[in-house]
Amino acid sequence: MITTTFAAVALSAVLGTGAVAQPTWQTDYSKAIAAAADEQKPVAVFIGHGAAGYKKLVGGEIPTEAGVLLAKSYVCMYVNTDTPAGKTLAGRFDMTQGVVISCKGGSVQALRYGGTVSPTNLTTYLSKYSDAKAVVTTEAAGSAAVPATTIYGGCPNGRCPNAGYTPIYSSCPNGNCPFTR
Repeated sequence: MITTTFAAVALSAVLGTGAVAQPTWQTDYSKAIAAAADEQKPVAVFIGHGAAGYKKLVGGEIPTEAGVLLAKSYVCMYVNTDTPAGKTLAGRFDMTQGVVISCKGGSVQALRYGGTVSPTNLTTYLSKYSDAKAVVTTEAAGSAAVPATTIYGGCPNGRCPNAGYTPIYSSCPNGNCPFTR
């Protein structure tokens, strides 16, 4: 009886804790964009500092539901601004800390959130943009107040996709930075 009870308690503990899906973090922007295009998933770019700075953006831990959404529906990218390459890439996003979510395929920014984001807001944004069909305008939140007519990345031969856009930076890795709308 004790053995059966012990086995039942041990089994319930294992089942009750269930492994929470954790995202795989890319650190190479070009590879993240290529994966997003191949898998037709949006990119979630977390810009922070330190080895696990993405956790600091939400106060210490990514909430369970947000972790599941990131693992299932996004290509996840972490930009560590403590490294020279990370600092350069963050500069191309015109952020030192925050979250940028693209549309599926990674070509257009859907959300720019500057600074730290609450766990609830992160989960809400990830839910909202995980299956967004088209991005009409880039949502700016937190300390990210960027005009909707701005794009990131150079325009080949000075020819931007739409006349109303103004390029800010001449290039991103392989010329692939998400644009804002």
